[in-house]
Amino acid sequence: MVTHSTSMITPLSQHVLQFRRLAFAGLIVAQSLTAAHLNAQQPSASVNVSFGVDTTIADVGSVVRLVRAYLAKPDSSARSRGLWSTATDFDRRLGDLTTEAYQGFPATIISVASDGPGDSVYVVRVLYAQGDSSGKDISPLALQRLYAVRESGAPFGFTLAGALPRLTREWERRTEGRVTYWYAPGQHPDPVKISHTSTFVDSVAVLFHVPPPKHIDMYLGRSFEEVQRATGLDFFPEASADRGRGGRGFSNGIVLAGNPDVGEGYVHEIAHVILGPTFPSRSRLFAEGVATWLGGSRGRTTKEMYTRLRQIQTARPALTFSQVLRDDFPDAQAEEMTEAFYATGAVIVDSVYRSGGIAGLRALAQLDGDPKSLLAALPGQLGISTSDQSALDRWWRSQTTKISAAR
Repeated sequence: MVTHSTSMITPLSQHVLQFRRLAFAGLIVAQSLTAAHLNAQQPSASVNVSFGVDTTIADVGSVVRLVRAYLAKPDSSARSRGLWSTATDFDRRLGDLTTEAYQGFPATIISVASDGPGDSVYVVRVLYAQGDSSGKDISPLALQRLYAVRESGAPFGFTLAGALPRLTREWERRTEGRVTYWYAPGQHPDPVKISHTSTFVDSVAVLFHVPPPKHIDMYLGRSFEEVQRATGLDFFPEASADRGRGGRGFSNGIVLAGNPDVGEGYVHEIAHVILGPTFPSRSRLFAEGVATWLGGSRGRTTKEMYTRLRQIQTARPALTFSQVLRDDFPDAQAEEMTEAFYATGAVIVDSVYRSGGIAGLRALAQLDGDPKSLLAALPGQLGISTSDQSALDRWWRSQTTKISAAR
């Protein structure tokens, strides 16, 4: 459960404190996509059909027209427009989990093929890629897999459906508390981690006075690519520093966990799933800070993240709080920048919680996420009497030293 001491919040029990080095998947890409994912998805600039797709076949032609109509407005209205299936609970509640693909890139339908015997289900693969003016330099964004299911009365005779239930139906599963854990082939349950994470869910809800999620599904694989592929993204770029490990939480109760060393203990993303819908934030600093405060990050515990921030501050004596907030400090690797940002958010969340409790965190969460606005508002939240940015820098370094040294 989530517990407190006079020195710092201790949101993880001792057996989870041994977890190390979780790479946050999509380090650069995921950060840049957060706003796009939360807002309306961008339709594709164009939708082409590959030479291998024969639209003279009646069913294939119908599926292609369906996909074109959906990609013109790829959002939740697809259900009411009869484009997305409502036949299963998954598709009614969750719908499309591949929204990262919808960033306005030109789309090419490269394959429409039967999913097996019969003609009731087709697998549709769509490539999103941007070319330069010469047409020689191609930048692919995503290779997406959707399913088209025959449905009487639908505008095109078919509706689209998600990949996750189909691609994971043979996976082993365990349920404890509010969480069902799904295991890719070769992955096996860890009862200790399962017990901790299942308790963590209710503990966070109690601490923040929010209703716990009705249910969470955590999908575990040997890499982030494996669990992401199960959602229908056969390809999406990852930062090299992530080493193929990491995860992601969806506000609709889905967690992808692609690091076997952490497995079911990936509670940073569990925190996002719990608080995203019930404790809304306008700031990435708060959202990542509170998840790090509760569940650590990148395979490090909260305490270890504070220590890592202190190491970065010591190695970079000229580094300022403003630079961290803007992800803009000289010669830094993306991994180091993200570690500093997440840990800084946790330090701020910890300080505000001590002085103002959950009410203080609610106020902090509502600060405008623009760096300039945050820099102006944070001194008041932190009890710093002057708006001089050098005072904020001094507080940041001294508070990090204090909290990293606390037991």
